[in-house]
Amino acid sequence: MGYSITQTQPSDDQEELISLINRNFDKNDSQWFNWSHRQNPFGENYCWLAREEAAGKLIGSTGLLSRRMNYNGEPFHVGQAEAINIDPEHRSAQAAIKLQRALVSHLPETDFKFVYGMTETAAAVFQRCRYKKIGTFQHWVKPLRSEYKLKEKFSNPILRKSAAACVDLGLRLYSLESRTFLSHRLKTNFDAPFDERFHQLFKEYSHNIIMVERTRDFLEWRFCQEPTSRFQIMTLENRDQKLLGYLVYVLGETGRNGDHAAGIQDFFYRDQSALKQMLAAFSQHCRQIGMDTIVLNYFGRKEIGDLLSRFGFFERKSPIQVFVHQNPQFSDFQLDTVLDADHWHLTNAELLS
Repeated sequence: MGYSITQTQPSDDQEELISLINRNFDKNDSQWFNWSHRQNPFGENYCWLAREEAAGKLIGSTGLLSRRMNYNGEPFHVGQAEAINIDPEHRSAQAAIKLQRALVSHLPETDFKFVYGMTETAAAVFQRCRYKKIGTFQHWVKPLRSEYKLKEKFSNPILRKSAAACVDLGLRLYSLESRTFLSHRLKTNFDAPFDERFHQLFKEYSHNIIMVERTRDFLEWRFCQEPTSRFQIMTLENRDQKLLGYLVYVLGETGRNGDHAAGIQDFFYRDQSALKQMLAAFSQHCRQIGMDTIVLNYFGRKEIGDLLSRFGFFERKSPIQVFVHQNPQFSDFQLDTVLDADHWHLTNAELLS
């Protein structure tokens, strides 16, 4: 079966694209489309469509999302490869590879230094199109309460609660949380809006990290205007309200075993001390409001994984792989650092749902 690929602006074929998104990604209205494709704070997105050559029916699409990063104090533009969206009956490699090759061939016409992509199912497509794999996301889980895990072992609720109390105490003593105390010079705020302090924190402490700029506009777009989830913010501040770190999270996620989870969606911090203080404060907050687990997706620095382990997080396998393709227009751009996962900082902020 043959497919034709055309480049377009998302708004030019909005009705067809929304229909394609709705039937494959279960987005039931135009709000998500408008948010993702028409309100990007970093500029216009690019879009490619795949149609059956015979019938002309739209059967797939992909996009290139504009992003801005910063390394060693120098801002530069990059593209984020959007998930390949293809109707089930056309999910052979042919249509997907054609879409991705069209995207890659367009790179020299952009000012993107490189394009990065994150995928659970299209790793073979990225590799066929000469992307380079950097690594795989980590999925971290911190159990706070064990009673939901013990339902199958203890039918008696009194015995179950008694056993859970012992297990919960052990989990808490094992975690660095029990040995980390919030300094009287610092405070946590669960009601802070995004403001210019967030961008200032990014500019001061992101020099050796490859990550999307955490501007106020980006954070408000990603977490205040996103139409499908309700996000909350926790900040760590000193007495002068200087921002030392933040967590963005959602509550009430249902875990694999029916547990209630707090999902950390994004975070950034001044130093390891600030991150320790935030993790301890957030863990205590989640215990107080009755969460069973804390979950976190992360790709990047080993030091963060090491600290999460010390806080009682357990790593589970993640299917999300990260790839990079250099723009040949910028062949002098050194990719050595980009290809080192230990320089990256990716969270759910980049994993658009």
